[in-house]
Amino acid sequence: MIKRLILILLMFASTGPLTPLQGAEKLSLRTCIDIALKNQPAIVAAREGVNAGQGRVTQATSPYLPQVSASTGYSESRSLGGALGDSISKSYATSLSINQVIYDFGKTGSTLDAARLGTRSLERDLERVVQETILNVKQSYFALLAARKLLVVAQKTVEQAESHLKQAEAFFRSGSKPRFDVTRAEVEVNNAALGLINGKNNVRLSTISLCNVMGIDPSSDVDIDDILSAPASIPPMEQALTESLKNRPDMLKAGADIDAARATVKANQSNYLPTLSANGAYSWAHGTSEMGPYNGDIQNSWNAGVTLSMPLFEGGLTNGKVSEAKANLRTLEAQRSTLRQSIVVELNQAYADIESATARMAVMELSLKKAQESLDLAQGRYEDGVGPYMEITDAQVASVSAETNHVQALYDYQLATARLYKAMGQGLEQ
Repeated sequence: MIKRLILILLMFASTGPLTPLQGAEKLSLRTCIDIALKNQPAIVAAREGVNAGQGRVTQATSPYLPQVSASTGYSESRSLGGALGDSISKSYATSLSINQVIYDFGKTGSTLDAARLGTRSLERDLERVVQETILNVKQSYFALLAARKLLVVAQKTVEQAESHLKQAEAFFRSGSKPRFDVTRAEVEVNNAALGLINGKNNVRLSTISLCNVMGIDPSSDVDIDDILSAPASIPPMEQALTESLKNRPDMLKAGADIDAARATVKANQSNYLPTLSANGAYSWAHGTSEMGPYNGDIQNSWNAGVTLSMPLFEGGLTNGKVSEAKANLRTLEAQRSTLRQSIVVELNQAYADIESATARMAVMELSLKKAQESLDLAQGRYEDGVGPYMEITDAQVASVSAETNHVQALYDYQLATARLYKAMGQGLEQ
């Protein structure tokens, strides 16, 4: 799945400025992800890293091919006051040379292997950036859904507070309730209005965050599908661990880095061994000497040979390179072990978060139902003139808290699930 997405983004990725969406489009989660994969600058940067790695592969391949060079030049010299008088010498020389490595005991091959594996590591890093982008889109997507649900709660709270205020004023005018109820209701309206302002700001900021993650103009008018309550398929822990070790880009990158480090060790060790190469050159030279009458001379020459070069003493240069390469290899192996341990912790944390969110959703659904019943009862008692206004205030606070906690539990559940699939190396599988 991820590899297919990478091929798609390599074909269609945009490096231009952020562009707004055309009109108020209703976007699914998958559509938002597709937009992000084509526009996210972090993916563009990671892709260019892969291109740089491919350039290093081309460089490492070059010793397999002949190295051809040409040179040409002109020189002039003058001699004054000689026995034969002044003399002027002019010469033109052109040469063409070729050099080909015949055998270097695996140095070129190991260097090429290291370059190819390094490029593979960069490809895995691109996959990692893709998965992180997918997770960021999901997080922003669900955050916007949660913000919108909380905005609805805030709007309903304002409507209820205004209704309570009207009721309290009517009772006060009739002399059946004290002024305190009106004052209390006015405070409730003001608090609800402030909550509505905060809710609108949260929606606006969450929309901007989603647009930024998608790499589009933050001023875009975005509408998204409400899937905050959608259930997710949760795999067993054993399956998740197996797939994470097999599919996670950072684990695959660690393996490629280790293989590249081993190839680098071999390439440096080959510096202890000789290099056999063939070379040849052809030269064209034309010289003149002016000492009275004009003289000219044309000389063509060629040479060819085979050279065996062997390093005898480098002051410890190769030893140092080999030691460094081996140390880097051991470091990478230790880092992969550390990564394996962190994956286990990450998976357990994701499962714990899913379990906690699931339990809280069940509790909050029941609490929300009871809180709404209490609010209805308190409102009815107050309207009948038998209940104090404080009951309405307390019931309203409990109702808002229950709805807020329920929305938060839904968001935490979706985010924990998204993190679980990202930990498994399956960012799009839900």
